[in-house]
Amino acid sequence: MYLCLQLPQNLFTPEVNSEQQDSIQAVLLRYSPQLARVRTDLWVLNISASIRLFGGLRRLYRHIRTDLQTFIAAPYLALAPTARAACLLALSTRKQRRCIRRLQACLNPLPIQVLAPPADQLQWLHSLGCHTLGQLHQLPRDGLAQRGLRPLLLQLDQAYGTQNWTLDWVHAAPQFMHRLELDTPSNNKDTVLRTLNRMLNKLEGWLNQYQLACGRLELVLHTERYKDHPTATHVALQMARSCWRSQDFLPVWQEQFQQLQLHAAVQSLVLQAHQLHPRQTHASSLFPDARHWQKQDQQLLERLQARLGAEQILTPSAQASHLPEQANQWLPLRNDQAICSSAPALQRPCWMLDPAQPLQHDHLSPSLDNQRLRLIQGPERVQTAWWSGAGHQQRDYFIALCPQGRLYWVYRDLNQEQAWYLHGVFG
Repeated sequence: MYLCLQLPQNLFTPEVNSEQQDSIQAVLLRYSPQLARVRTDLWVLNISASIRLFGGLRRLYRHIRTDLQTFIAAPYLALAPTARAACLLALSTRKQRRCIRRLQACLNPLPIQVLAPPADQLQWLHSLGCHTLGQLHQLPRDGLAQRGLRPLLLQLDQAYGTQNWTLDWVHAAPQFMHRLELDTPSNNKDTVLRTLNRMLNKLEGWLNQYQLACGRLELVLHTERYKDHPTATHVALQMARSCWRSQDFLPVWQEQFQQLQLHAAVQSLVLQAHQLHPRQTHASSLFPDARHWQKQDQQLLERLQARLGAEQILTPSAQASHLPEQANQWLPLRNDQAICSSAPALQRPCWMLDPAQPLQHDHLSPSLDNQRLRLIQGPERVQTAWWSGAGHQQRDYFIALCPQGRLYWVYRDLNQEQAWYLHGVFG
């Protein structure tokens, strides 16, 4: 199934508004990577593989039409089983341009002018009483070919589906860098964000073209040339996960813009995409799995990073050490670092004391606040290598219960004679 878009000649020409044509191209590439530009004002999109993905042909057609209305008030769209037929329906003056079945019945009433034949051939066909594609289809083909109408017959066969039409698909640039000029220089953040949203829509279409995901964006704001202020402001956006949809980038940009000071009016924006890699696909399921909740956590982290700074968001990082105070470190969250969500195999307390607190003890058990602790689990032997610079550590850890029912994590230092310490508290 093919969809054809005809641009109004009075509004969209390569010389007058190439920027809007690029935006329209980005919109169409959201729905299929197979997009061809047949003429300056004619685009053909192969949507055969996208029908099921978007929930059916009607819903897909409605989505495309709604997105195009941002740039065109009444887009001229045509739908047909073949690419040539979709183009002919778009060029015709018929109100009904959607042909899903009965292709021959839809094409037969169309005038020959939609094939754009030379004037002498068109006049000769009219002299024969041939005015529609159906009448042309009934004429002897050998006689028409001998009179130089072979290119016209090839278009006719391509429209009816008896011949293939090889299209040159649009290929986006290998690197994404998009520049957009503002109609009027402005230092209003809302105005700049609306312009940035248009650029993110183009980025989404480009990422869909190559099935890529982006982890980092860089925005350059070119301002008016004042003496006391720089002429360009660089703003970088590091995502907690790689994304490809504009609605994933925009909320993080909004948080980033809250801290941005625009001292001068912005004239143009330049958006660049970095950290590109093939996106990961997951099979859809009826119930949300762990990836669904992880996505919600990552969206929260992205907004916190944009508001507080990347260095303020810390994540646990496991270290190669058996000592509890050295087994974990808190490091800034990176884009390629996964969130630590799996619980350890061993039972560990929620709160650790740094440093461990000495406990009173007797020959039976330790005491806390003059209350004897009852050892209910353990010992668990933890020791470090004797060659380490911190010295050789030998500890026996226990889970202790106080009379009020609270659980503590205590250990006995074997290097000291009967030395007990409180190291953690369970939740």
